[in-house]
Amino acid sequence: MTTFRGRTDPMTGRIVLLGATGYTGGLVLDALLRRGATPLLAGRNRDAMVGLAERSGDLEHALVDVSDFASVANLLRGGDVLITTVGPFDRHPIPHRGCRRSRRSLRIRHAA
Repeated sequence: MTTFRGRTDPMTGRIVLLGATGYTGGLVLDALLRRGATPLLAGRNRDAMVGLAERSGDLEHALVDVSDFASVANLLRGGDVLITTVGPFDRHPIPHRGCRRSRRSLRIRHAA
């Protein structure tokens, strides 16, 4: 269930922020929180993820390995929005390729 600007809609997916503990991830997280979103935080470092989730209002969080397609794909479900700040993108293309591969299995109509 996603909460955005005080509304809760059980029909929408989650906002998943991959790379949440990095510099750019932190900027994106701050922008989402200012807008009332409650994203699921995703990253590789358990301690950093737990600390960030607690400091951000006890947000839900998950550990993923961006070099493992299955790790990213297993996190996502139909209706989710994935925001990835993991880079450099030429060295870590798996989330992007994984999302394209997951479109059919997750019944995703549009991907950018």
